[in-house]
Amino acid sequence: MEVSIVEKTKGMMEIEFSEKEVAISLVGALLKEGVDAYWYDPHPLMPGFRVHVDAAKPEAAVKKATTTMKKAWTDLKKQVIEKL
Repeated sequence: MEVSIVEKTKGMMEIEFSEKEVAISLVGALLKEGVDAYWYDPHPLMPGFRVHVDAAKPEAAVKKATTTMKKAWTDLKKQVIEKL
């Protein structure tokens, strides 16, 4: 998986991911925190999925959302292992 910061200004950040599922998951976590965010595919012929974040402190919002995602993935892993 590749991650890159495409654009960063005061109150806005765009991050590009090589995996669509990660972008969707991050946006879900951000929205649960009340952060204005969305994902999009910048070009159908070029790889990459972008997450646009509008917040007073977008870096802090993304860090908090990734922590939430980590907990969710850990819980999912436990549930899958228990079922196996």
